[in-house]
Formats: sequence, C-alpha cells, structure tokens
Amino acid sequence: MKHVYAILAKFIIIAIILEITLGLMTDLNFSEVLMISLSVTILAYLIGDLFILSISNNTIATIADIGLTFLTILAFNYVYGYGRISYLDSIVSAVVVGIGEWFFHKYVVRHVFPNREEIH
Repeated sequence: MKHVYAILAKFIIIAIILEITLGLMTDLNFSEVLMISLSVTILAYLIGDLFILSISNNTIATIADIGLTFLTILAFNYVYGYGRISYLDSIVSAVVVGIGEWFFHKYVVRHVFPNREEIH
C-alpha cells in the first residue's frame, strides 16, 4: 500500500507542476498534459525512485528524474505528434519537476524505504 500512496502523491505533484508549466508555455490541453504526467510518473517512480534512489542518494536521483522528465516530455512531440513542446518548455518543466522530486524523495526514503538511512 505504501507504493500506491507514493505513486498517487507523485502523480498529483507532477500533474500540478506540468499543468502549470506546460499550460503556460504551450497550447497543450488538459488531457495531453495528464497523459504526459502519467508517463513521467510511472517512469520516474520505477527508474528514479525504486532503482536509482534505492542505490544512491537524493541528489543523483533528482538529477536522473530531471533528465528522464525532460526526455519523456520531448518524446511526446515525436511519439504522439504533438510538435508543440520546445526544448525550453521541456527543460523548464523538468527542472520544476526536479524541485518537487527533491522533496518527494525525502518522503520515499522515510516511508517506502524506512530501513534505509538517508544518504546526502
């Protein structure tokens, strides 16, 4: 159940951030932003939180999540043919998501990996 709460919290954080950033910088509609948010959430949780954060520290996991978010957002231009998301839009959104991820990782270490000491 701890993973369900963590994924749900992560999705809400990412969806709010991307709706604000991509909503202001692009003409994507709400459902397109939600689709991007869901993709970023799933990939970042599996790769960034369960794998990278479990073997490294918050800084490395946050940097990895920024890169993963940037690439995922850009991929929607090509996979779904959006073609309306610039590199600047992607990097700004990824960095803001990264700020949220920094704090989310602290939650994950405390509640999902409670037996692991936090590494700085």
